[in-house]
Amino acid sequence: MRQTVANILREVAQEHGLTVAALTGQARSRHIVVPRHEAYYRAFTECPHVSYPEIARRIGGRDHTTILHGVRAHGARIGVTYEYAVRLRKSGGPSYAFYALAKDYERAMNKTRAGGPYACAA
Repeated sequence: MRQTVANILREVAQEHGLTVAALTGQARSRHIVVPRHEAYYRAFTECPHVSYPEIARRIGGRDHTTILHGVRAHGARIGVTYEYAVRLRKSGGPSYAFYALAKDYERAMNKTRAGGPYACAA
């Protein structure tokens, strides 16, 4: 199944406790900008059939260079280069299974940091 920008917006908004309107709006506060950059990155890598200008139009009518900045900023935040994101896009994007595994790993790591059942004594 091909991922759509609208689905990505819904997933990111739900994951961060925001509305799609907040993600596509004009607000620039950090708690909205970071998830917005994640949406840009995911749209870029998971929707190789959608261009920068089209992603920009679908996410609040922005300029394509805003999307480029957001992709680079989110990549830096998660520790990947822009070139890696481009390779990921050219390969057709990550599979759903990849994202499911990444989410499971992130949840397990959060439980470890919070002293949950996976925490180990230091």
